[in-house]
Amino acid sequence: MSVLTIKDLHKSFGSNEVLKGIDLKVGEGDVVALIGASGSGKSTLLRCVNRLEAPTSGGVTFRGDPVTPENVNAIRRQIGMVFQRFNLFPHLTALGNITLAPRKVLKRSEEEVAAEGRALLKQVKLEAKEEAYPGELSGGQQQRVAIARALALKPAIMLFDEPTSALDPELVGEVLEVMRDLAKSGMTMIVATHEIAFARDVATRVLFLDNGLILEDGPPEQVLVNPREPRTREFLARVLSKT
Repeated sequence: MSVLTIKDLHKSFGSNEVLKGIDLKVGEGDVVALIGASGSGKSTLLRCVNRLEAPTSGGVTFRGDPVTPENVNAIRRQIGMVFQRFNLFPHLTALGNITLAPRKVLKRSEEEVAAEGRALLKQVKLEAKEEAYPGELSGGQQQRVAIARALALKPAIMLFDEPTSALDPELVGEVLEVMRDLAKSGMTMIVATHEIAFARDVATRVLFLDNGLILEDGPPEQVLVNPREPRTREFLARVLSKT
């Protein structure tokens, strides 16, 4: 059974149809990279998966259960999401940000979640920063705390919405390294990204979105090296010329 199934998903904002019929199945351990120009629908697709945006039509199924307004809170606990902006609580320490949801949502003890939170900080290579507040951390460090926070609920799948786009170039690598380690551990991931080298090296599948449609879906060596669609070739030529 697929972890996630998206069927004929459409999303419009007024007269602007952003997603025009997306079909996608994501299996256990898949690392799916979504590439495409800004405005192609990548972020909207991710936001529809955990119903931060309600689909106009079509639907999303998580482990066989349709994602609906009635069960979305329960399903969101199993779908971790990391945003472009880190969205950390500025008044909480790194450890406090990570442990908040397990305490409040899962009603677990302070001692239990603190131990797991410290293990997650070690996983993202920030064990020395547990008492630091977001304002005392670099952008890359804040994003790594955000990844640890998403992992704290032990999700079955992780969604990344352009996780490095708000970072200075020298901080991008430290976030991508954590994501590479997650992929190696077997975490199922969907990553909207402009980092073509990451997609090539880490993804099991690459999807090229253009104007609300999936134009190309295949292994990295096919989509990124020998794409079938002229529009994919045009996009890659433009992106790679900037690197």
